[in-house]
Amino acid sequence: MAPKVLDGYALKAREQDIIDATIALIDKHGVENITMDKVVAAVSYSKGTVYKHFLGKEDLILAIGNQAITIMHDLFSRAAMYDGCPRERMLLLNISYLIYAILHPALFKSVMCAKSPTVYGKSSECRMKEQEQLEAKIMGVTFGIIEDAQSKGQLTIPAHMDIQQVSFATWAQNYGTISLLSSEVYQCSGSTGLAVERELVNSSNLLFDGLAWAPLSKDRNYAQSVELALQKVFPSELALLKSMGREFSFAEQHKS
Repeated sequence: MAPKVLDGYALKAREQDIIDATIALIDKHGVENITMDKVVAAVSYSKGTVYKHFLGKEDLILAIGNQAITIMHDLFSRAAMYDGCPRERMLLLNISYLIYAILHPALFKSVMCAKSPTVYGKSSECRMKEQEQLEAKIMGVTFGIIEDAQSKGQLTIPAHMDIQQVSFATWAQNYGTISLLSSEVYQCSGSTGLAVERELVNSSNLLFDGLAWAPLSKDRNYAQSVELALQKVFPSELALLKSMGREFSFAEQHKS
């Protein structure tokens, strides 16, 4: 009997099965402990079939990284289309990054690994090209919000900086805050009493106020604004978080 020939849809579905199984392994054992043998043992396909889809572990990790960026791009794009001022939309985008991290902790933890030179050096050209295209799209979302703020006269980028640097500063403070304070990812010592969603708003406001991005936090209650925006833009994600026992609270705790 001749081997069954799969169409493009079936091949893509099989590839996604392998990716999903690997994400589950990462969630359980960590990305550093992933091997192709473990992946093969976790799926119903032969080693040869798995290697038809992926050159090796590195190529598979890059594929997972591309899936992560695709999910982030969807969330970021929805935040960017919110009917609010540019600063509100950027803050909503920052919170959507937290939503992504909570709902997809394995992806959040492994995406940086996908940027490793060793991963790139052993991955297929088509997958590397795909990541470049995806990253350009996701950067375009943040650049668009910043450019809108500039065009409205609400933000003047310092002379020694450009849009890319402002975008990077925003991403860096988001990544750091989420990495250190989100219990779904990791929690540092000394974080007692700190809620990641509140501190994400606080750190964003510190950065944006420092850039004199209007309206300033003294002129608008951004915690209240983002809470309203989340209900409008991400109701299904909030419902999913609630089903996990996770609800955001942006109200500041009064300390004695």
